[in-house]
Amino acid sequence: MKNLLRFVVLFGVIFITQLARAEFIPYDCKSNATFSYAQGKGTMNTLKYFGTSITVDIYEADEQKAYTALCHALNVVQEYHYLGSNFNTYPGYINIQSINNAPELRHKIDPKLTELLAASIEWHEITQGRFNIALAPVLEIWRSYRKRCQQGIACELPHDEELASAAKHININNIKLDSANNTVQMQAGMKLDLGGIAKGWMVEKVYDQLKADHITAFMINAGGNIRHFGKHPDGRAFIAAIENPLIRKYQLEQPDDINISQDDIYHEVIQGEDITIVSSGNYLNYYKVNGKEYHHIIDPTTLYPKAEGISVSVIMKNNPILADVISTSLFLLPMPEAQALIKKIGNIEAVWFMDEQGTKIATPQFDQYRVQPTP
Repeated sequence: MKNLLRFVVLFGVIFITQLARAEFIPYDCKSNATFSYAQGKGTMNTLKYFGTSITVDIYEADEQKAYTALCHALNVVQEYHYLGSNFNTYPGYINIQSINNAPELRHKIDPKLTELLAASIEWHEITQGRFNIALAPVLEIWRSYRKRCQQGIACELPHDEELASAAKHININNIKLDSANNTVQMQAGMKLDLGGIAKGWMVEKVYDQLKADHITAFMINAGGNIRHFGKHPDGRAFIAAIENPLIRKYQLEQPDDINISQDDIYHEVIQGEDITIVSSGNYLNYYKVNGKEYHHIIDPTTLYPKAEGISVSVIMKNNPILADVISTSLFLLPMPEAQALIKKIGNIEAVWFMDEQGTKIATPQFDQYRVQPTP
């Protein structure tokens, strides 16, 4: 997973493996999420999808309307999870795992998945190859070594020969996608991983559903993917705090330490209306080999994690459905190329947290979203 920054207290990333159930009920709400309603605010929270915590807060005076809208939102989450998962298959769905299980076959897929794959292929070129949904064979190798280390078995790096062998199956041009007929076929040995796009895509579809249900103020949080619409009942724009990656990392390594002030926890406080905030960082999912850290964000051009930088946070008003893709790409690209990509796409603001000294670089207009300290 790409978006590993938390936003305020509620925005922690929680990794949970979905448990198999005796009966698959695809669009059930009550047993797959918790719902609450008080003083005009409805909340839905689920831990069952996309390997993270997903929370939707809406402001609606009619309690029944609020519940219906939240249930519809959950249904969108469920559908995109079923289609995009590369860990499980689901009865009645041809999803990414179905394709990975038999890549050489031609699969008839849902038009929603066609749309997702088409966008992914297009953005591979735009991002100079840094975004590659065909990287799964390489990611699986790194994931297995990281897991072995985290389980206390052995902390080692993948062998270059392993990575080179896997890299023979990551050519995105070998994905044959027929958008007109909604079919996809790949070469044997290939696998897809939509971890860098599916969650952001889902968030935007939840956004569309809530607006279709005439909800006029809401906030979506999907494990660090934040989407705002409308205004808080207080009449102000919604606020999100981006955590300080160094402090968060220290808290994880030293969980009993309580001598950290609230001012230190966040490195940016953002306010805006109808915006998306997405972050990519290297500090929550990594392992150490001979004292050096190796994180989970793998550069397809090197087959290794990028050595420089700690995190990047992106704010977008236009094309927010692609904020996930862009934040990952900006993290992986060297700074000159990252700045050039922002200029090419336009309407993107970003802030990079560069090093252990807390050095930051922000785009020229990023300041417009910063909450200014009270005099």
